[in-house]
Amino acid sequence: MRRIGSGKTSKMLFGIFVFLFCSPVCAQDLIVDHWVWAGQSLNDRDQNQQKFIDSCEMLELACQKGEIRVLVRSWGHENGQKSTPHHSPKSFPDTEKIILTYRMEKQVSNREIVAFINRDINIWKRAGRNIVGVEIDYDSPSSKLDDYRDWLQAVTKQMPEDVSISITGLPTWYEDNRQAAKKLAVVVAEVSLMFYRQKQTPITDHLLDAIKGVNNIRYGFLCNDDRWHSLLKEQKKYGTFRMAIFITAECHVNRELAPS
Repeated sequence: MRRIGSGKTSKMLFGIFVFLFCSPVCAQDLIVDHWVWAGQSLNDRDQNQQKFIDSCEMLELACQKGEIRVLVRSWGHENGQKSTPHHSPKSFPDTEKIILTYRMEKQVSNREIVAFINRDINIWKRAGRNIVGVEIDYDSPSSKLDDYRDWLQAVTKQMPEDVSISITGLPTWYEDNRQAAKKLAVVVAEVSLMFYRQKQTPITDHLLDAIKGVNNIRYGFLCNDDRWHSLLKEQKKYGTFRMAIFITAECHVNRELAPS
C-alpha cells in the first residue's frame, strides 16, 4: 500500500485497516483484486486500491484486498499470433500474491501456451515471487464453449499442482449458452465475468438467474463503473462478493484501456 501520512488521516486509515483485516469470524462483503495490464504499474494499482478502500468505508462494507492479476504475455492479431511478453518479476515485490494472466486474441495450441506458462512460473518463482494462480483471458464464442472446455482441461493437466487455473468470461456465455457455460466453470478455479463494456453489458434478470448457481464467479468491472453496487446487493447473499478491477485512463491514470 502507499505510505500513509500522519495525524487525523493516519488514524482514520488505521481504523480502516483494522476493519479490513479483522479476525476470520468477521464476515467479508467484498474481496477486490486488480489487473495490472500492459503499460500499467503497481503504483496505478495502489492508487486505485486506496480509492476503493475509501469507497468501502463510505458504503459501510467490509472489504479486503486480494491478489493482483499481472498481464505476463499475450497473443494478438497484429503480430501474427506471436507471443508478446509484458511484465516481469522485477516490477513486483515478493509480498504480493500474484496471478499470471495470459491474453489470447485467438486460441493458440495448448502445447504452446503450456510451455510458456510453465517457463514463466519457474522464472517468477525463482525470483522469489508468490505465484498463486494462472489466468487465461480468451473471449471464446458462446457456440464453442465445449471446445474451450476441452482445451482448458488439456492445459490444466500440465500445470503444477500448487497453481490454480482461472479464466475470464463473458456474460453473453450465460445469456446464449447457459448449460455449456456452467460446465466450463466447473473445470477451473474461478471465472472472472467481464462487465467492462459497461452499457454494452447490461445486468439483466435473465443473466442474474443464469449465474446464481455458479459459485466460482468473480465480477470484473472498470474502475469508473459503479454498477457493481447493485450487483453486490443481488449476489452477496450467495457468499462473499469477489471483484476484480481494470484500471483505465478514465481513472486519472495515463495508461492503456482495458481490452475489448
